[in-house]
Order: sequence, then C-alpha cells, then structure tokens
Amino acid sequence: MADADHPFTRALTELINGLHPPTEKDGDLVEITHRALAEDIHRGTGTTLSANYLWKLRTGQAVNPSFETLETLRAYFGLDSLDPFTDPQLAAARGSELALVNALKGNVDSAVLEIVLRDGVDQGAVRAESILAMLDIVQRIESERRRSTDGA
Repeated sequence: MADADHPFTRALTELINGLHPPTEKDGDLVEITHRALAEDIHRGTGTTLSANYLWKLRTGQAVNPSFETLETLRAYFGLDSLDPFTDPQLAAARGSELALVNALKGNVDSAVLEIVLRDGVDQGAVRAESILAMLDIVQRIESERRRSTDGA
C-alpha cells in the first residue's frame, strides 16, 4: 500500500524538489524523471539506485530503505546527518537551501529564482539585505558588460 504522506516520502520529495526544482511545461509542473534522478545519483555518488526503486521511494511504495540507500541519499543531498529523512521540517529547510543554491548558480529561470528568493526571505534563510547586495553586484556586472560591448 502506497503512503505518499509518510514522513520519509515527504522528506525525500522536499529534498528532490529542492535540488531539482520542478519546471513548468504546458501549464503543468514537471519533476525530474526517476531515470534522470538515478543517473544523477550515480554520477554524484558512484552508487546505483534503480529508477524503479526511486519511483517506489518517491511514491511511498517503499518507506523503509536500507542504511546503505540512506547513506547514498545523504551523500547525494550533501546532508550532515540522516535527520532530514525522519523530520520533514528539516527536509523542507534543506530543500529550500538546495533550491537557493541552484538558483544562485543560475540553474533555474528568473521566475523560479524569484520564488526561491522570496521563500528564502520568508523562511529566514536569506536576508533581504543579501538579496539587495546580490542584485547590486549583478547590475554592476551588466553595466560593465554593456560598456565593454559599446566601446568595442
């Protein structure tokens, strides 16, 4: 019996969506595929988890992974401990951090970046002053690029 409300399933979903924010396609939110996730986990950790097993974990078909699987996921998400897998609030906080890091690396579009930054401010993970400082830096870089293109 599937249990999508299980704390582990909810926590895993938060972490996956933080690292791989769903994208909008034809008005629907699309999450990373199980196969793409399996490949990314293998690239990042060297450990193989099947796409089918990840589907079971993400849908609540399996909610009691082995210690080895938990360790693989811990390493993949860059967690210091396994606590976020048992506490959805910790997972949500870490998921927000992962989303923010992705956004700041330029791995998401501007609409997603705005949502992530707003969430970061709301959660207290990002201070408004930090966002203004980042915006100032980006504006200066754009200004320099315009000057170098206009003068070239």
